[in-house]
Amino acid sequence: MTSAPEGERAARLRDPVARHRLLVSLASARAMLGLALGIPAREVDLARTEEGVPYLASRHDRAISISRSEGWTAVALADARAIGLDIEQVRPIDWQPMLSMICSDTERDQVLALANASPDCALAVFFELWTVKEAVLKASGKGLGGGAKTVPVPVASLGQPLPTLRDVSAGGARYAVWTEQIEDVFVSVAVGDTR
Repeated sequence: MTSAPEGERAARLRDPVARHRLLVSLASARAMLGLALGIPAREVDLARTEEGVPYLASRHDRAISISRSEGWTAVALADARAIGLDIEQVRPIDWQPMLSMICSDTERDQVLALANASPDCALAVFFELWTVKEAVLKASGKGLGGGAKTVPVPVASLGQPLPTLRDVSAGGARYAVWTEQIEDVFVSVAVGDTR
């Protein structure tokens, strides 16, 4: 079950496979939230801000974050805390040019040095970095529009055995960021002190 705005959002997708995948993901997110809240999925009043940030219209005491990647959907729910979630399935992409869009120059150089030292882990390091940054941006309420360069990630913490918990400060706020890899999917959840 999806809402009218969600149906309209899916209808804008030209690719029928992408449209179907989005509808399934939206229905899955609603079902997961219903289970967590103890209500039927049809009663989950999922809404979005003008920036596209999801929230529960009648449950302002709860913060949510939703992420999807390929065929995966994940939902995070928190009480009175900012929360951000990002999942990314590791897939072949040309990641090196993306570093200049999401990293400071120093951070980019450190990531490239780490990738050169361990080429077999380079793609995984990029997706780990990406999920941490996006989870923090979602927790901040800004999403990717907040600028991934504004989220400094300790590069030395990347590529280490997972799960890991790291402290990340961005925009004057601190976030505890938990990262795990489940099969070929990286999951990062950022939790702030308050909303």
